[in-house]
Order: sequence, then C-alpha cells, then structure tokens
Amino acid sequence: MNILLLNSIGKKKWGGGEKWMLLAASGLIERGHKVVIGCKKNSMLYHKATDSHIPTVIIPIHSDFSLLGFTKLFQFVKNQSIDVIIGCQNRDVRLSGLVKMFMSKPIVISRQGVQLIKRNLKYRLSFAPLCDGMITNTYSIKSEYDSYGWWDDEFVKVIYNGVELDLNNNSSYDFSSHIPSSIEAPQIILSIGRYSAQKGYSYLLDAARKICQINDKAYFFIAGEGRERSSMQSYIKKHGLENRVFLLGFVTNTHALLSGADLFVLPSLYEGMPNVILEAMIAGVPVIATNVNGTKELIKNGITGELVPPKDSAALFNAIQSFLTDKVGTSFVDEAKRAVENEFSVSYMIDNIERYLLSKIKSN
Repeated sequence: MNILLLNSIGKKKWGGGEKWMLLAASGLIERGHKVVIGCKKNSMLYHKATDSHIPTVIIPIHSDFSLLGFTKLFQFVKNQSIDVIIGCQNRDVRLSGLVKMFMSKPIVISRQGVQLIKRNLKYRLSFAPLCDGMITNTYSIKSEYDSYGWWDDEFVKVIYNGVELDLNNNSSYDFSSHIPSSIEAPQIILSIGRYSAQKGYSYLLDAARKICQINDKAYFFIAGEGRERSSMQSYIKKHGLENRVFLLGFVTNTHALLSGADLFVLPSLYEGMPNVILEAMIAGVPVIATNVNGTKELIKNGITGELVPPKDSAALFNAIQSFLTDKVGTSFVDEAKRAVENEFSVSYMIDNIERYLLSKIKSN
C-alpha cells in the first residue's frame, strides 16, 4: 500500500496522536508498505519523523478551506498514486475527501484519538460524506459515533494503541536536583500531558496542595507544555508550592521520567486512549487515573490501577494519600505489565491497522 498519514497539528504541539502516527508509520514501513507523513514545515511532528527516518512531505493545511494545502495535497496524491490517506485532524479529512472527488482514489480514513465530531448538521454534511471509514482507540468513542446513525456498524473500527516495550532503556531523570538532600526517601508523584484544561491539572494541584500540607516527603512533577502553564504556575506560587510542585515543560524521554517515579497520576476530564498510561504500566509505575473514556478500558479498577471520578480533587487526594501512606497501588504493577504485554503491543496494533486498510481498499 501507498499510505499518507496526514496531520496538520500546530508546529509546537505534540501528543498521543502524533506518537501513534510515528509508531504506525514505522510499523507499516517494516511490513513493506510505502508510508509518508504529511505535516507542517518545522513542526515537532516533522522533526521527530525525520529523526526516525520516516519520509515526510510538507502539506500546509491551516483550515478547512486552505487552497494552498488542497493544491499541495492534490498534487502529492496524484503524483505518488496514494492508496490511503489517514487524516488526524478534521480539516485533514475534509480536504482529503475533496481531493478524492477528482480521482478514483485514495481511500480516506479518519483517525480519532479523542471525540472530534459532534452530532450536528455541520458534521453530517461536511464530514461523513467525505470519509470512507474511521479508526479510533476506544469503544466509548465508537459507541458515541455509531449512535449518530450516519454509517453502518463496520464504519468505525476500534484499534487499541500499541506501546513500545522499551525494556532496555536504562535512562533516568534526575528528580533529586529539585529536592533538598536532607529529605530521605522522597515520594515522586508524576503526571505527563499537555498543560490544557482537558488534562484536569487544576484538580491535581488542589490535591497536591493538601498532600504537601501533611506529607513533607511528597513531590509533584508535571511534564508537558501548553496554554494553561501560566495559570498553573500562578496557583503554585499563590499557595507557596514552588519547592514541592514542579512544571518540567516538554520532556522528550518519558521513559526516563517514569523510571524515577513512585506513582503516576492522570487527572483528565476526558481522554481518548492515553498512551502515557500504558507507558507507566509497562514501566512498573502504579497508576491513578480519572474514570473517563479510554482510561476505563485500559485500567481494571483495583487490579491494574485505580480509577477516581473526574473533576474531584478530594477523590484524587484520598487515592494519592492512600498510596503514599499504605502503598496500596504496589499490587497493581505485575498485573498491569501483563495486561500491556498481552493486549497493547505495537505489533498487535500494526496487524489490526494493516488488515483494516487492506479490507477498505478491497471493498472500495
């Protein structure tokens, strides 16, 4: 297959969808398929793809009506005889669908890591007719989309994310540089994700404030970047947490962070299927996460991790405090590792993507 993975995400943005794209591209290339990532010039996705020796093409899509983006996309698809386009943003899918109107192919697939389509006339008229199928990573998203009644049961395909089992990576982040040497056996609570309202960090910070009042060994680290950074920093300063809660910014090597953490917390208000939970589980770090969307498909509550209600700082406080005082989450580790190894390997993900795309081409 000739496959174009198209993602017009902003130049400075990076998340689970972009990780998925790199894994999918590498895996499909290893299977003998020709894969190119289409993205914006000098974006983080562009640099990480080129660093991974994945072919790229610059497609400058800035809106649903990007004339330059449409022209570049049309020329590339025609010249390279692309069989399949997988679009990660809605505008990518719309422009790809318009390109298809002028030729017999490609197949246009939407990849939805979080819910991006609403049940309204806009999407029914401007999205559904331009798309041949959809890949998502949670049954909660599939169930919601299927309820719209716009397509048959086979249109939306659930393919769980795969996580790299990087068991030979011995790198470790030096948390000690943030912690006084007088503190014996500090407890490292880690969270990773964009600094955005979706990630629910305001609730985590509230829980962290209360934890730090009663536990002088607890230290919180949040890695990521985004528009909520200034408000998060203001909260930390207002409550005198500068020496207990640290915003690390974007950290490329998440494995290094996880290898030094005692507990991983994901306080999101909604999610698709967060890769970082899988990465924490395979790294042997106990996980506490909010009971939303894909997290409840990844975590068996009380067996492979602990789920708490979203938007509930008291529930986060209680779960974190229980772990720090009683180590209740240490029993999760072995079961969590087994679950990831059995159900969420990259090879299993690539098998499913390959089968789905080939079936779509055959039925077209």
